[in-house]
Amino acid sequence: MYENYLALIPFFPLLAFLLNSALIRNKLNNVQAGIITFLSLFISFILVVMTSLHVLKNGPVTVHLWQWMQYGDIKFDIAFVMDELAVILSLMVTGIGSAIAFFSIGYMDHEEKVGKFFAFFALFAFSMLLLVHGENFLVLFMGWEGVGLSSYLLIGFWYEHTKNGNAAKKAFLANRVGDFGLVLGMIGFALVFNTLSFKDLQHPDMSIILANKEILIASSLLLVLGACGKSAQIPLFIWLPDAMMGPTPVSALMHAATMVTAGIFMLCRVSNVIVHFPVVLDVIAWIGALTALLASLIAITQTDIKKILAYSTVSQLGYMILACGVGAFSTGMFHVFTHAFFKALLFLCAASVIYGCHHEQNIFKMGGLKKKMPITFWTFTVGFLAIAGIPGFSGFFSKDEILAMALTNPGNGVWLYSVALITALLTAFYMMRMLVLVFIVEPAKHDDHHDHHAHAKHDDHGHDNHGHHEIHESPSVMTVPLIILAICSFAAGYVGLPHALSHEHARLFQEFLERFVAKTEGHAHLSAQTEFIMMGVTTVLILCSMGLAYYIYVKNDHNKMRDSLKAKFLTLWTISSTKFKVDEFYELAIIKPLYQIGHFLVDVIEAHVINGIVKLVTKATTEGGHLLDDNKPEKLEMGILYIVIGLAVVLTVIFNAFIFR
Repeated sequence: MYENYLALIPFFPLLAFLLNSALIRNKLNNVQAGIITFLSLFISFILVVMTSLHVLKNGPVTVHLWQWMQYGDIKFDIAFVMDELAVILSLMVTGIGSAIAFFSIGYMDHEEKVGKFFAFFALFAFSMLLLVHGENFLVLFMGWEGVGLSSYLLIGFWYEHTKNGNAAKKAFLANRVGDFGLVLGMIGFALVFNTLSFKDLQHPDMSIILANKEILIASSLLLVLGACGKSAQIPLFIWLPDAMMGPTPVSALMHAATMVTAGIFMLCRVSNVIVHFPVVLDVIAWIGALTALLASLIAITQTDIKKILAYSTVSQLGYMILACGVGAFSTGMFHVFTHAFFKALLFLCAASVIYGCHHEQNIFKMGGLKKKMPITFWTFTVGFLAIAGIPGFSGFFSKDEILAMALTNPGNGVWLYSVALITALLTAFYMMRMLVLVFIVEPAKHDDHHDHHAHAKHDDHGHDNHGHHEIHESPSVMTVPLIILAICSFAAGYVGLPHALSHEHARLFQEFLERFVAKTEGHAHLSAQTEFIMMGVTTVLILCSMGLAYYIYVKNDHNKMRDSLKAKFLTLWTISSTKFKVDEFYELAIIKPLYQIGHFLVDVIEAHVINGIVKLVTKATTEGGHLLDDNKPEKLEMGILYIVIGLAVVLTVIFNAFIFR
């Protein structure tokens, strides 16, 4: 029975995609299209809950649908699995996905092409469920590519705007680089272990690992490249901030529970292999730490509410990757779990603000929304406290454990901990800056408070005007999901309490997951007293960082203070506000050279060399034909000679290419 449930979980979003995309799209209004996608995800959520309860009692459920092909001993099966790892992510995809779909019914109500939007939304959910439930690399890769296609369609949803199309292409191309690494890494693992099944990688044969150490290290690093693409890490993080060009609920979907967590999920799937290679773990840890720091440094000077949250996501993903790199895979997934709730909440709150402010996204053109949008304010505050790591809120528990695991990691522990701690302080600063500028500071204190003209000029969003200019709270179809996510953002961390707070019920989440993912034993043990001291010091520092932001933007004339700080730290401010010139560097180092190579191939190689050879062959063939047609002995001999020479050239190429290689 549970095998049937498992097979049906991805089916319902696929059905919603088909209904909204082709079968009855023209017969549906906006609300009906949204309800179909919402119901498909909610039914899948119920099936996930029922199957997960069975998995908790009886172990993993697997269903083999069919065998696609076989190469030697390697079978290419279309098969699904619900195990400890899949339980966590499938609950998030369907549960949080349902809340976002419900919110989108209100948010997208004034849009055109809503049937298409909900069709792409359902396709995204279907692809993510394929990825999560794939029993082997093949099905995971199908979902992986499906998610890439869906994100391309959703980011470029308003394709009539050039910026949207460019952002979609940027995301698509950056992900293809990572996908190239994923494919090669998969092939390496398949050739070494002679299988594509994740079950066979859960308890790998050590003799095989030792005998193929170099191949597996190279393959693991290629898989890390795949994770960098999908989870927006250095050097492939550039696509995620630009992906904000799509509708804001799409940003919530991508950043919270689906696409960007796929890289961490995939690393956990192969954790029992890569944990044997310290060099791979070190690479993963430093990629995560540096990405977290870089993104948070950029976030502190951004002015677009969605861009700030986007860089925040990149930074938090860096935390998760860092946890994997120090061998704490279950801790990384714990942060994936808590982050899914508070990041979905923050993005939907941003959507509510943008909706209420008639598509304004510049935080310096907002202000005083606390009174006008009380539900959005209080739910946003919960998400803010969670991501800042305030004790009692979900983000505190997962972030604090990552800091502890980084500090106790043998080798570079102190350095990794320092980078992670600085990132936490920067996160508290820019999130407080956003909170006070959007909700608390009165509009009169802003230097360029938003006006009607700002609304009209804004082209980052495809909505039409809602018909009036009063800032207002969002309708209940949008605020109810905010309230549900706010409750979860507060409570989600209590499934993974640290030992210092509860010896009896400590780390339930992590111990549940460690049945499947790798667990390293190299970490030093921290006493309860040391854990309390660490938590206390971190909390005090975070409160100081938040207080500094409050002092700058609330207690003073923040325009003068901002100008003063900008003047004192002009170089640092310029570097941060220009996003470290990473896009410009890629443009200069990669894109322009590739364009020049492309132009050289077209203008020189194709136009003169290839076309010249083609013309020469054509002319020789034509002349040979004329010689044969003339039927004169001397010309006939020349024609035969040309044929023999041509045949000799062709045979030489064939023999060199296929026989003598």
